[in-house]
Parts: sequence; structure tokens; C-alpha cells
Amino acid sequence: MEGTTGRGGPAPAEESAPPSGADLAGARWGGARRGGARRGGGAGSGTASGLIAVTMWGLAPVATRALVLQLAPLPLLVLRVALAGLVLLPVAVPALRRLDRAHAPRLIAAGLLGMVGYNLPVTLGLQWLPASTAALILATEPIWILVLSRVFLAEPVPRWSWAGAAVAVAGVAVLAGPEAFAAGSSGRVLASAGLVLLGTALFGAYTIVLRPLADSYGAVPAAAASTVAGAVPYLLFAGTLTSAPLGGLHPAAWGELAFLAVGSTVAGLLLWSVAITRAGPTRAGLLLYLEPLVGVTGAAILLGEGLSAATLAGGLLIMLGVGTAWLSRR
Repeated sequence: MEGTTGRGGPAPAEESAPPSGADLAGARWGGARRGGARRGGGAGSGTASGLIAVTMWGLAPVATRALVLQLAPLPLLVLRVALAGLVLLPVAVPALRRLDRAHAPRLIAAGLLGMVGYNLPVTLGLQWLPASTAALILATEPIWILVLSRVFLAEPVPRWSWAGAAVAVAGVAVLAGPEAFAAGSSGRVLASAGLVLLGTALFGAYTIVLRPLADSYGAVPAAAASTVAGAVPYLLFAGTLTSAPLGGLHPAAWGELAFLAVGSTVAGLLLWSVAITRAGPTRAGLLLYLEPLVGVTGAAILLGEGLSAATLAGGLLIMLGVGTAWLSRR
């Protein structure tokens, strides 16, 4: 989630200061200049684009959970990330051609954080963690952006933001606690929740690392280039596809894979950029609060997952904490 210029060229001088946690939490993948949204139909189409993107992102853990039960995480990610990188390669070319040598390490770091640091632990965790629980843990992303912005950008953080962060972390503990220590769990639920939380934190780091590249090359080309860069390491594991049961995959599984690669990653990126540009980062950022709701609802409808009291209580604590932390930065 990051607010960026949304098009090529360096950001104006007045916007060159380090982004605040709220700015970073206001957008994911791509964004637009701070300032007002376009009025009229532009804002409406931006909101619609943002709703579609948030719906896709909310359903991503649901599709991943369904798919990882049929296909091991590594070949799944090889297919997903390679396909997304291939589709986004033409979009990434402008940034790659203009890439300053000094920016190359940052691009590689962003690619590794986003495509490996985020996707790998989350996909591993979803082998044993319900999609609804994962969706709620992923909703803590703004908290990690706030914390990392404080640590690495030395940004001041209001007390209410720290209080909100503490409440959100307590919500994660409530989500993981009951099942983590239940008989027969073997600690897998707790480890899976930890993996998803780790991936969420690393995606927060991705948004911070990518921001200067988005300011210099445009939000969409920068995000696309980081996706392409992050896809390269997966090529080393292409051999895992030979032992994967690809021939026995149900057609629905291929649809889930296409949704994750082309829908959630590619279309989500492009639609969110439209949302930030036309609706503005503040209005679009509020749509992100619908993402965990979409995930929980999708898991219940599509996967038949039940909602326990712990899930409801933990989810409410997470949303309360994230909302408190985010609003206190306004």
C-alpha cells in the first residue's frame, strides 16, 4: 500500500520528502500524487476500479488455500509468479530501460520482498491455516508499514497509533491462540499464522522499498518491474514442475491459478493504480478495509469455512487496531 505519483518522471520537489505511514497505507502496488481526486465520473470509476481490485485481493488467500491443497507451494508459486512476470514484462520494459544503475539494488530488493518474502511464507502458511484467518492477519499490513516507517524512516508515530498496533497484534494472538494449542495441532496452526504474519510484514517492507522507484519511473512500471525481478529466483525451481501432478489438476484449480497470477497480481495492480489516480489515495485507501471482509466471506461461501468466536473476536480486534492506527495518522 503506497501513495505514488502514478506516472513516469521524478516527483516534484515538494513531494520528495519520505512518505508517511498513512500515505504508504493508503495504496498498494501503485498510486498517485497526494492531492484531490478527480471529480465526477473520474472519481466514480476510480472507486469502482478500487472495489474490483480489493475484491480480487480479498479472494487471493481463498484461491491460494484451495489450490495449495492440490499443488505443493513451490510449483504453485513457480507457475503463478512466472505467469504474472511474463504478462507484466511489457509493462515493466519502460522502467527497466530507464533504470539507473544506482536503483538496481533497490529494484532487486523490492522484487525479492514482494514476490518471495511475501508470497512464499503466506503460501506455505495457507497449507494449514484457514483462508479466513489468513485474510484477517493480512489486514495488519498497515501496522507493519507504520512500524517499519518508524524504524527505517524515523517517522514520528502518535501514541494512538501504537495503541492501535497493540490491539491489532492482540487480535492476531486471539486468532492463532485457541487452535494453536489445541490437542493434535502439533504447533502447525501457530507456525502457519507466524508465516502469514511474516509475509505481511515483508510486504510492508516492499511498499517502503518500492516507493522511490515509483516516484522515479511511475507506479505501474515500477511495480511491474519489481514483479519481473522477483520472478527470476523462481526460475531456479522450475524443475519442481516435473514432479508436480499438473496433469491431474482439476480445471477449477487452473482457474484459481489464472486468477492469482493474472487477476490478483496483474489486474489488481492496474485497477488499483486507476483507483488511486482517479479517486485519490484517501478514498481508495478506505476501500482496503473491505479486503478482510471479502476474504472471510469468500472463505465461508467458497470453502465452507466456519466462523468461530475466536475468528470473529480476533478479526474485530485487528480491524479496530488498524483503523485506530491509520486514523490517528490523518
